[in-house]
Amino acid sequence: MIESSSFPINNIPEFKEKLLYWANQFPVFICLDNNEIESPFQQEEFLVAIDQIKQLSLSTESKQFEQLKAFQQSTSSTIYGYLSYDLKNEIEDLQSKNTDELNFPSLYFFEARYTFSINEGRCTINRSTLEALQLIEQIEAIQINQSPIHTDSLKWESRMKKKEYLNHIKKIQHDIIEGTVYELNFCKEIFVNTNSFKSLEAFVQINHKAKAPFSSYLKMGDRQILCFSPERFMKHESGRVISQPIKGTVKKGKSVEENEALKKALLDDEKERAENVMIVDLVRNDFARSSKPGSVNVDELFGIYEFENIIQMVSTVSAELREDIHPLDALKNAYPMGSMTGAPKIKAMQLIEAYEQTKRGVYSGALGYIKPNLDFDFNVLIRTLLYDESKQYLSLHVGGAITYDAIPEKEWEETRVKAKSILDFL
Repeated sequence: MIESSSFPINNIPEFKEKLLYWANQFPVFICLDNNEIESPFQQEEFLVAIDQIKQLSLSTESKQFEQLKAFQQSTSSTIYGYLSYDLKNEIEDLQSKNTDELNFPSLYFFEARYTFSINEGRCTINRSTLEALQLIEQIEAIQINQSPIHTDSLKWESRMKKKEYLNHIKKIQHDIIEGTVYELNFCKEIFVNTNSFKSLEAFVQINHKAKAPFSSYLKMGDRQILCFSPERFMKHESGRVISQPIKGTVKKGKSVEENEALKKALLDDEKERAENVMIVDLVRNDFARSSKPGSVNVDELFGIYEFENIIQMVSTVSAELREDIHPLDALKNAYPMGSMTGAPKIKAMQLIEAYEQTKRGVYSGALGYIKPNLDFDFNVLIRTLLYDESKQYLSLHVGGAITYDAIPEKEWEETRVKAKSILDFL
């Protein structure tokens, strides 16, 4: 058992930033940041796990969830990493043959050498007192000369052109009329080839402004994930699972009064409520596969939450797992999250493959951690930049829920707004 030490930190924001730059000397590290957004389900305010002792990195192998189980059981430490969207192919009879310029692993987890956890002004490090003090001295000695990151000169391209995007929405609406699906999450990729993108600097800069509750950064050598997600996919703690799907988002206004009006308008919006309740029902159905009879509960329906830059409609679903269900099987039974597929889920995923041009890969997967006792917490990998330094390729997926009454031109514009909402922070 590795000894841990805890110390008060005087300047938390400065220490957090220096810690990230110290971590960046290692080929692998992860940062999970809730940006001090209070939640009854949150555990760690800020966690950084650094330098892998061992890893599980899979691409085309079968039985990846079983391999994840075995990897988790092989260590007495917390493991950190992500599940890609395309693990759906292992769960259901599905495939992913669209273009993939990134080729990130489909599943990646690692056991860390160093962990730093910051909560309520104190930093806990998995080291003895003397070694922890030495590490803190190294971190506090770092000088950061960070210049603003600008992307104005980057020539972003859309993998799917506007005319084709609009035509696909019309086809999706025809599918809805035919009863094939009720709602479909439809996405497109924008990308740019660049050798000037500094991923850690960009993450620090965007995270400081976006302040999302499930922000994360994962460095895997030349590959990096910069995530500014507002959404939790699934959390397990002591036999209880929860999911908090989001459907319904508006940009915040310029005053308290305007925000209150926006909250009411969002709560009263029939289209947003219909989309939200549809996904809640899907989550309830997913949870029912693993839970005790009668234990699936909607703890909160249509909760309206105000974040740094947006207001969102968030619902919370919970359930008690059956004794014969392994927690990672419960994760598999609910994967991928319904908020990123549509309903019914399998048909929606088939249509996503048919209409989208790019393999989703990491995008709309889930990133987080699994503890030795099998408690875990995973976000939804949306509002996420993916970068491959070796290929000099930077990618961003954007999309939304398409319903019968969606207006194609507005859906196209929404993808532009969502992309702009990330890139404007640079």
